[in-house]
Amino acid sequence: MKRRLKYAILIGLFIFLGILAWKVPSTTEQSKLQVEALKASSQAVPAIAQIGKPAPDFELQALSGEDVRLSDYKGKTVVLNFWTTWCSYCKKEIPELINLHHLYEKDDIVVLAVNLSSEEENLEQVALFAKEFEIPFTIPLDKEGVVGETYQIVMIPTTFIIGPDGSIQNKIMGPVKLDQLEQHLKKQ
Repeated sequence: MKRRLKYAILIGLFIFLGILAWKVPSTTEQSKLQVEALKASSQAVPAIAQIGKPAPDFELQALSGEDVRLSDYKGKTVVLNFWTTWCSYCKKEIPELINLHHLYEKDDIVVLAVNLSSEEENLEQVALFAKEFEIPFTIPLDKEGVVGETYQIVMIPTTFIIGPDGSIQNKIMGPVKLDQLEQHLKKQ
């Protein structure tokens, strides 16, 4: 009885190994699959925002409903700010950005305040916030969090200064003041 059990286990093991060998791709097939996977992953990796490099382009829907593309502002200096409604530092910073907008809107300096909408409870809060502060500049909505990832936002608020040539001139983590922004803008 024990012998039959041993033979049955051995036969079962051989059958299992045979099926496994049949199902496992050859080394050549595995290499091809790995190469294809690497190609696919390298194509899926977006550009990362870095000082001195071109700012990664994006297209987002603004709070107003229009589509906003960063590349549409090439030739202008862009103050690209990332914020949320629940961020207390963002609330303190918004008046500074509004003042910058009013002082320099005729000088080809644009403020884009990207709301990290994927971090918000709902979009109604963003609309109420914009109305309360009477924000005059465009508010693109990063609903999926993709732009925030591309720009490596780990702290809010974070502000980028993008030159007229489309390259990132500076990155400021934390709240900014008008005089600080003016100093960065003069360095261009």
